[in-house]
Amino acid sequence: MKTFPQFALILLLGSLAVAQVKITTTSLPDGTVKTPYSAAIDTKGGQTPFKWSWVGLPAGLKLTPSGDTRSATLTGTPTKPSTHQFDVSVQGHGGHMSTMDYTLTIQQGTPHSAALTWKAGAKNIAGYNLYRGTTSGGPYSQLNSSLLTSNSYTDSDVADGTTYYYVATEVDKKGNESGYSDQAVAVIP
Repeated sequence: MKTFPQFALILLLGSLAVAQVKITTTSLPDGTVKTPYSAAIDTKGGQTPFKWSWVGLPAGLKLTPSGDTRSATLTGTPTKPSTHQFDVSVQGHGGHMSTMDYTLTIQQGTPHSAALTWKAGAKNIAGYNLYRGTTSGGPYSQLNSSLLTSNSYTDSDVADGTTYYYVATEVDKKGNESGYSDQAVAVIP
């Protein structure tokens, strides 16, 4: 009978030795501006439920704990390019906390442009004006500040997810401007 209390004492001590929670995800994949992002942050050990906290997430991203709180997912759509440093912490049910510092690079997306060409006008013209709008049929705003001498133009000042409508005019050597050309459409992904 003397060994029974010692055995019970060992079992009791064994039940108190719960592993501490630890974040196991040590790095995150890079992201791209205006492209959906998702990355999991995992843990091991500890006793749930966990409490997650963070400081300084990149703009456009949020951290959402899983249903069992053992992991969290960083999701969203980054809004600007940056190299961003931030902290994520998780606290186990017993009060122990684990914190991981992350560096996440958000890269600029592929720049878009609209390359335009049109039929060359009469030989006696001085140049062209190019106009752009976001509504079919106008209104249009002039893109060039001086006459274009070529019948091509690359519009690099375009926004992702926007449709643009373009028209060109001819300007003769006396400064007389023709009516609008047929409309061209550029859909920027």
